[in-house]
Formats: sequence, C-alpha cells, structure tokens
Amino acid sequence: MTPTALLAALQLGDSAFPSGAFTQSYGLETLVAERAVTNADDVEAVLAAHLRHRLGRADLPALLAAHSAAADADVALVLRIDAALTAVKMTREERNASHRIGARLMAEAERLVAPTPILISSSRPHNAAVVFALAGFAMGLAARECALTYSYSFVSSLAVAAMRLLRVGHGEVQAVIRRSHPLIQRAVDEAESIPWDALCPFAPGLDLAAARHERLAARLFAS
Repeated sequence: MTPTALLAALQLGDSAFPSGAFTQSYGLETLVAERAVTNADDVEAVLAAHLRHRLGRADLPALLAAHSAAADADVALVLRIDAALTAVKMTREERNASHRIGARLMAEAERLVAPTPILISSSRPHNAAVVFALAGFAMGLAARECALTYSYSFVSSLAVAAMRLLRVGHGEVQAVIRRSHPLIQRAVDEAESIPWDALCPFAPGLDLAAARHERLAARLFAS
C-alpha cells in the first residue's frame, strides 16, 4: 500500500468520517435489549457472525465487484451489483440504513475527490458497500485495500455501538477490534471467491434481530 492509499484508507475508514454509520447497531441493540448479548465476549461472537456470514458473503463480494466495474467505468454493471446487494438484505431497516449511508458516502466522495465518470453519473448506486467501493477507487485504493477498510470501519462502528449499549470499556472494545483482524482478512479472502451475482448471506438470527428492532419500545439506534 502506498502512503497516499494508506492515508486515504485511514480517512475513509475513520469513525469521524461523516457516513452516518455511527447511528446503526446492525441488530445489536435488539440482542442487548433481549439480554442475548451481555458482555464483550458476546459482542465478539456477534461481530464474527457478521463478518463470516454477512459481509464476507454479500457486502464484500459486491464491493470488490463494484470496484472492478469502477475501474472499467461500467456504470450499468455497478447498478446491477447494487440491485443484487439490495435483494439479499432481508430487513427494511437494514436496506434503509445501507441506502442512507451510501447516500452520505456519495455526497462526501463527490466533495472530496476530483469528478470521475463513475461518481458523477446521473444513475446512482444506493448501498453503502457499493458506494464505498466507488469512493475508495476514486481515492486511490486497490480493491482488497478498499474491502479491508470497509470491514474495519464496520467492526469499529459495531464496537462503538456496544460501548453505548453495554457496560464495556474502551480497553475491552479495543481488544475485540484487535482480535477481529484475522476475521476481517478471512472475510475478504472468502469474498474474493464469490461472484456478485451469487451473493449468499446466511445469518437468520441476525436477520430476525434486525427485523425485531423496529418494534422495540425504546431505541437508541436506527437499526
């Protein structure tokens, strides 16, 4: 990774980047409310399930394919990939969250980088992972670098959500994030073998938790 790419990855994956990801718990709030998740070990298990069964089999394959399509300036293919990713997001809140984050990422990418055909096209993708690929490409990240950055950003966002929902400290959360590094790499490895038109996430427990979230009596997060 070049210094320019490293700095771009640090900026794009930073929790301070205004994507709106900090408003999402990805079903964790439901699991905490139902006391299925009570400590840092439980959070780590949820995080591992997300990486292995959701990101690695859906968001990351779509991201990698969208990055390749961006390199070819193939807007039509980007939109097909985006539609395929939307189709495998089972819950309304998850789809809406992905689209909201994607819209914010697109707005920031357009503001931060020189205009490129893939960003200024009148036809826009919606999902966060797909737009992240376009932003990463425009900022000089290779496909795998982009996938690793996206995964780390997801891990960091969920870990911070855990601190807001549970009595877990910064030290515990940082340990969880550190231990997630091999899981992130394995998720990206698996994603590289899955074509965009064969996305196959399978985490029914997480899907059901996400579906129940909109009916919680009180909610701190949007998903």
